[in-house]
Amino acid sequence: MQQTLEDFFKVVRSAGVKISVADSIETSKAVQLVGYADREILKDTLALSLAKTLDEKNALYECFDQYFSFNTFKKDALLEKTEPAHAKPEQQTEPAAEYDGELELAKILLQQDKAKLAQSMKKAAREANITDIWLFTQKGINTRKIMNKMGLNELNSEIAQLASGDCPAKQGLAGQLRGAQKYLYEEVRNFVEQQLAMYGKTASQNIHESFLKESRLSNIEKRDFEVMVKIVRKMAKRLSSIHSKKRKRQDRGHLDFRKTLRQNMAYDGAMFKIFWKSKVIDKPRILALCDISPSVASYSRFLLLFLYSLSDVLDRIDTSVFTNSLIDVNDIFERFPVQQAIEKISSDYGMGGSDYGNTLLDLKKDYLEHVDNKTTVIILGDARNNNLAPQTEVMKLLYQRAKRVIWLNPEHKNFWGTGDSEMLAYKPYCHIVKQCNSINQLEKILDDILKASAQKA
Repeated sequence: MQQTLEDFFKVVRSAGVKISVADSIETSKAVQLVGYADREILKDTLALSLAKTLDEKNALYECFDQYFSFNTFKKDALLEKTEPAHAKPEQQTEPAAEYDGELELAKILLQQDKAKLAQSMKKAAREANITDIWLFTQKGINTRKIMNKMGLNELNSEIAQLASGDCPAKQGLAGQLRGAQKYLYEEVRNFVEQQLAMYGKTASQNIHESFLKESRLSNIEKRDFEVMVKIVRKMAKRLSSIHSKKRKRQDRGHLDFRKTLRQNMAYDGAMFKIFWKSKVIDKPRILALCDISPSVASYSRFLLLFLYSLSDVLDRIDTSVFTNSLIDVNDIFERFPVQQAIEKISSDYGMGGSDYGNTLLDLKKDYLEHVDNKTTVIILGDARNNNLAPQTEVMKLLYQRAKRVIWLNPEHKNFWGTGDSEMLAYKPYCHIVKQCNSINQLEKILDDILKASAQKA
């Protein structure tokens, strides 16, 4: 029964419920205590052990009802299918001969033992690793694998041998087996479809999400924006969880012996009050400068969404956007939800060609005095300046004042410095320059920023 329980864990995981190794061990112990006799008690036990939210509980109940349903080989079609295929209604067929062969599958089919058929099929399914089925294209091959494990090839040979003689009774027996074989195939195929419905619930979605994570953000279609928003939020939540835990472990620090002894002198040195060395946790302060000209707007959209989804592990986010001049958009993010704010910024300011030189002059005039050694500046843009003055001296000042200057360029490295690209001119004044044109690359870069901040804390 432990294998049955482990297969059920796979079903629940495929429904999006996270189950750790510790969860599965504890749940197995709980199931051993309550047993399998009472279906409702077992169902509630699994829900209490595995589900952490109401949605997960509902998903688990659905998985339970689907997985522990015993409707295989329940139809009476076996009786109909085992009639000799060549017999006509008005004809009287000779009685079939007694089967005296050794093939176990043939015996079970002729005895119409549905319980044994179901048991044999599930054993064959386990040997064929049916729990690994994810895609609808795997239905045919898995049906064939289960049939072969049950003894399809041997059954075909037995049918051919019975039908080859002149004995009408044996030919009738062969006809019965052919009909039973068709019935068996239909049942196995239905079973495989049920397994696909359980184990492949989120496979197509996961494949699509993996494709979107690796795709260039400029190639993402509007119909996939909602999916991308969910992906970004999920990634941001994971990063927040990882780096928040690090901070919690670091908050306590090491025992401060001097302060502890000093504060406990009134108690004759008895350690009534314990004091720990405190650590200043360095949450990154971000200044984001995003090019929202049509060629780069889609990249800026997802960078901003990512950054504002990480607000709990960032000290402060200041955001400005530009095409040919720098525009502070912090007030928009204060007045609107993140996604709505991004849409408004794109529609209001996202027209015109890029002028990085004039943008840097605006930065020097209005923002540079606020940049200090705690500020991480993230610039997202292709550095294509339409052959205007690049103003690299401002980049040098920014490099000297900021903690880090990180430039994310969606173009391939081979195109940097070609045509009107000023990327190679700006590169010496950046601490980090990265090609970044997909969600996976963006996640890795932001993860590295948070790790660097934690290490210096």
